[in-house]
Amino acid sequence: MRRYGITPAECRVLMLLTQGRSPYDTANALGCSEPTVRTHMQRLFAKTGTHGQPDLMRLAMSALAPASG
Repeated sequence: MRRYGITPAECRVLMLLTQGRSPYDTANALGCSEPTVRTHMQRLFAKTGTHGQPDLMRLAMSALAPASG
């Protein structure tokens, strides 16, 4: 998260999205509006250089994957 300068709120959104939740479900879980979640998603795309939710999910999952060794 530090690598990309992701805020705690953006991190919460990202973690719920990586669990397979939709932006609507993520908003409900966080007690905010869907447009707020979509704003966080747009900022995540900009910070990570990703282009859409599938691309962001791939990046997040690869970052969360255990290191092989």
